[in-house]
Amino acid sequence: MAEAEKREITIWEKLENIDRRIIYLLLWIAVLWPLLSPIGLPVSISGDTKLAYDTIENIEPGSVVVVSFDFSFAGIPELYPHAIAFLHHLFQKPVKVAIIAIWQEGSLVGEMALKDLCGGKDPRTGIEEIYGKKYGEDWVFLGWIPGGETGMRAFGQDMHTAAPADFWGTPIDQLPMMANIRTAEDVDLLISIESGTPGAPEWVRQWWSVYGTPMIVAIVAVGAPELVPLRQAGQILALLPGVRAAAEYEKLIGRPGLGTSQADALSTSHILVIIFVIIGNIAYFNLRMRGLRR
Repeated sequence: MAEAEKREITIWEKLENIDRRIIYLLLWIAVLWPLLSPIGLPVSISGDTKLAYDTIENIEPGSVVVVSFDFSFAGIPELYPHAIAFLHHLFQKPVKVAIIAIWQEGSLVGEMALKDLCGGKDPRTGIEEIYGKKYGEDWVFLGWIPGGETGMRAFGQDMHTAAPADFWGTPIDQLPMMANIRTAEDVDLLISIESGTPGAPEWVRQWWSVYGTPMIVAIVAVGAPELVPLRQAGQILALLPGVRAAAEYEKLIGRPGLGTSQADALSTSHILVIIFVIIGNIAYFNLRMRGLRR
């Protein structure tokens, strides 16, 4: 009898007191597995993400879209998936795409994203090989526009003065696409991928208020609440916060990527924690019923 009771107590006590090293190991597996190979767990699509997707999906042929990298390397974990997803979607549409950066490091992140989309090749040739978009005619990368909010205003007033050459040093006058694109009035949609100031409030002041340019904003999750009033006022067309929104957009375009991986990792880690909580509670109440816990 004593041996049986001892064996039973040992089983439940082990369940209640699982070695923390085992917990850490299982947590590492739960996080790394989806990061290395996206699972694609079910994710509901928010209204703003669907609106952003539909806006690009139904955009008029020949429209001009400006994509602004308004974040530094620190924002890559949350915002890089947005950048890849937006550019991939835009390069599949019959539109003109001008890529800029209001943040200085944003131009380097933009170059990374473009190379990522074409397998590490020179984007000026690689994008054409993969998407059929010719550099200088269908898209341009103008790089960093200095001056923060002042640069936003200057770029909206006269793009050729604010950005006299592209990221690689080619004079803007040698880019055929820019011949008829000179001010914000020529832009049909602005996409700001951002993590702080300058960002959406400055774009609203310098572009939306002056030119009425529709704007989609992807932002780090912690910064989204500050932009909700702008969204509610209609000054921002769609607001996509954090990795979750990136995973939603990747699902809509049918291209699972970093957003999906990170969302999967969050889900699997949360599921594992819930399992541990359930096991711990079952073990505790079993021992309590046997009078071994208070």
